[in-house]
Amino acid sequence: MMMVPTTSVRPGDILRVLPGERVPCDAEVLEGIAAVDESMLTGESVLVAKRTGLQVAGGCVVYEGPLTIKTTATGAESTLAGIGRLVAAAQSREAPMQRVADAVAGKFCYGVMAASAATFTFWQTLGQHLFPAAIVASGSSSALLLSIKLAVDVLVVACPCALGLATPTAVLVGSSLGATRGLLMRGGDVLERVAGISGVVFDKTGTLTEGKLRLATTAVVPGAAAAVAESLQATLQNSGSSNGKQQSNGNGSAATGDDGEGLLLRIAAAVEASTRHPLAAALAAEASSRCLKLPAVTEAKTEPGSGVAALVG
Repeated sequence: MMMVPTTSVRPGDILRVLPGERVPCDAEVLEGIAAVDESMLTGESVLVAKRTGLQVAGGCVVYEGPLTIKTTATGAESTLAGIGRLVAAAQSREAPMQRVADAVAGKFCYGVMAASAATFTFWQTLGQHLFPAAIVASGSSSALLLSIKLAVDVLVVACPCALGLATPTAVLVGSSLGATRGLLMRGGDVLERVAGISGVVFDKTGTLTEGKLRLATTAVVPGAAAAVAESLQATLQNSGSSNGKQQSNGNGSAATGDDGEGLLLRIAAAVEASTRHPLAAALAAEASSRCLKLPAVTEAKTEPGSGVAALVG
């Protein structure tokens, strides 16, 4: 087995992706069980279990266990490349306002050129006689130079470049910013219609999430907290979690300063601290926000697709 750059991978190649790494290309799972983060494609923050025979897309992150995969598509044929083509097509698709601006700008150009020619003719013929002081004030050595200068000024200032470039530039910037935030639009016409939207209805729960899991509620099995707390009293005392004589607090947990939910969170966060998983990160963040001191764990083992197991205390 050897490390290879992504650019050298070809369809049919056999690769091994370790936990925490990104899948380098679209592939089929040949061996292994793992959880894959596909939020970049689906918007769902919940990991998707992958096993032999299932497909994985390039760019997704593997958790819990290694996967042996067979490459099915790379480069321009991959899913990510297809998304890139959609973004490029959206940026090149004209908005209705852009077509109007192009039509107006095309006719406006002839008007600007006519105005520039009229300016040159006026100063070359009548202007130098009607306004002789203008030639002196401009610093020009002759009426011809002044006529050319003023004609060019009219041509540059009145040129409809801004009219023709403003709309496609706005579409390009808008679609690019949307793509960086996971929002893909089919073209400038769609982007233009967005301005008239007054309400949005979502039918996909994941679309409204931040992509980060957090602990909402906990449920303690009756009697479980007391049994676990009794077995952990010595460990918690040694780790500085409790001080003085320990007593029952009457709700099923030992006097460790925790209720049943707090004790449950201590144990769960301690076990999950040995693995890298969005669920583990959510438990760790909640325990940290409550300033809970975690007991020591040993023999931690992650079971892909099932969770993590460890000895506490």
